Amino acid sequence: MKREELFTMRLGLGFGIIGVAIAAAACGGESTSKPAEAPQPPVSSAPTTSQEAQTDAPGGRKIEGPVAPASSDDVKKGIAALKAGDVNGAKAAFEVAVQKNPKQADGHHYLGLVNDQTGNKAEAEKNYRQALELQPDLEESAVNLAAILVEAGKYDEAVALMKKAIAKNPKSAAMQVNLGMALSGKNDVDGASKAFEEAIKLEPNNGIHLVTYASHLARNNKKDDAITKLKQAEKVSGNDAGVLASVALEYKGMKDFKTCVAVLDKAVHLKDVAELRIYRGTCKLGLKDLSGATTEFKDAVAKEPNNALAHYSLGNALADGGKLTEAIAEWETYLKLAPDGPQAKAAEKKISIAKTKAGG
Repeated sequence: MKREELFTMRLGLGFGIIGVAIAAAACGGESTSKPAEAPQPPVSSAPTTSQEAQTDAPGGRKIEGPVAPASSDDVKKGIAALKAGDVNGAKAAFEVAVQKNPKQADGHHYLGLVNDQTGNKAEAEKNYRQALELQPDLEESAVNLAAILVEAGKYDEAVALMKKAIAKNPKSAAMQVNLGMALSGKNDVDGASKAFEEAIKLEPNNGIHLVTYASHLARNNKKDDAITKLKQAEKVSGNDAGVLASVALEYKGMKDFKTCVAVLDKAVHLKDVAELRIYRGTCKLGLKDLSGATTEFKDAVAKEPNNALAHYSLGNALADGGKLTEAIAEWETYLKLAPDGPQAKAAEKKISIAKTKAGG
């Protein structure tokens, strides 16, 4: 199973998720899916069950961790740095914390969270395991570790981890969702559905749980049931643009581009940011509305001139419209902003082809 099929999208718009999420930022027919917390976020993300340090951080992420108060001043310093968006400072503080006291479970957890968010999954896995060795009932580490295991295709281990954790805390919706993800990965459709149903019973107004469940149902050819869950997610989303965007991208995955655009209209009305414009432009491309998509990407660039994906998306749309010189300029801007970005090689190739077609 493809990892982008397994996880709910986390769009860096300020809503929490369970474990690692996927940000499906497709443009021009290409997907840039990646672990969002690495918010992104996607950002493997922190669990939604945490209460400690849940202040919004720059970029729309929530910094979350163990429920208990921080165990040391260094951990507190690291949390403060995370809230301020200083990931390097946070990592340094957490490293000092575990060096001073290797038995600080929360120090290992937060160090894992930083490694998780910066894409160092191997180290994050070690950190979470260490935290659980020191404090077996540390729910947040169990949730995040399970997410990493699911992403790596280690479904059996993830299932075992979540079942063990759920036995200690059967009221955790986060654990039920990750159990559902792991069982879905094992193609245990009924088992996964049961876990998702339990999560929704525990947190009926959590739109992301509903979207995750819908993704599982759609993947298993239960489209009508998936749509029912998406409608429920949209209903409970309130003013959460991130949840609406997740709903919209599920419709996109089902090729229902019209509904995708309609839901994104609501999201953009709530939070008019480049990211949502890019998603709406992508769905408009699905409707063969090149003009509308181009306008969306231009608006995204205007709102956030340093958004590399916006430039790449605009370049694709301009090229589709035969405006090769303008498209080349956008792709070149993408490369300046993100020389090592996920579309870098594609942008270089497109520039070469476009220059050849344009006679230079």
